[in-house]
Amino acid sequence: MPSRANTVRRKEFPYEIKTLSGNELHNFNTHADSEYLVIDLGNVKGRRSDFNKTIEVAMSAAMNAVLASMLDLAPVAKKSKAASLPPAVKSVNEAVDGVDKQARAARNAQRREQLNARILADSVWLTAHELSEKVGFKNTNPSAGPNRWKSTGRIFALQLNGKDKYPEYALDEGFRPIPVVKQVISLLGEKKTPWGLAIWFGSENSWLGGKKPKDVLATMPKQVLLAAQAEAEGGTHG
Repeated sequence: MPSRANTVRRKEFPYEIKTLSGNELHNFNTHADSEYLVIDLGNVKGRRSDFNKTIEVAMSAAMNAVLASMLDLAPVAKKSKAASLPPAVKSVNEAVDGVDKQARAARNAQRREQLNARILADSVWLTAHELSEKVGFKNTNPSAGPNRWKSTGRIFALQLNGKDKYPEYALDEGFRPIPVVKQVISLLGEKKTPWGLAIWFGSENSWLGGKKPKDVLATMPKQVLLAAQAEAEGGTHG
């Protein structure tokens, strides 16, 4: 693991934070009159690339909070040894909470990326040009027909790399929108983004016996509509 450093120097309390590999720690140049806090972070394989940076930010925030509290309360330290403890603990907790929120946001973003990737990989997505060719639209603008379907709520599309991508599962054998898709969009379209619709269509649904709505649009349209109504009313579909 390559070493990365986040160094903060104070006139009164200089300190340095580094993440080191085992070999680097073995060869680390120490000073007899210094004290060191060493934390074994374990095997780093499989961890996120920003793991080291997150650790360094958290430790720096904690050290800054503790040192700032010690400096602010130094004049009254002789009167009460415990006087500096609550502000220090509070400052550290606030710093750690801030890091926790950032970490949670990063984890949520990663889960969303993984979910989106699964949704894309689990279905066929057509560009407007591909869909127009399959339907046989004769417009000089290949996006005209699919855009008209989208604007009237007969189908939805995901924006990927600046292009609309339409789900093939929403089309019948003649590549026309399956009627129940429009009914679902009318129920959920105001509550869900196109990605939200794609996730709903592509997720297992208890109202459908664990099947995904996208897989039974042609064979179980009434049940799909009931599932969408339950979703619109706040029901679960786990």
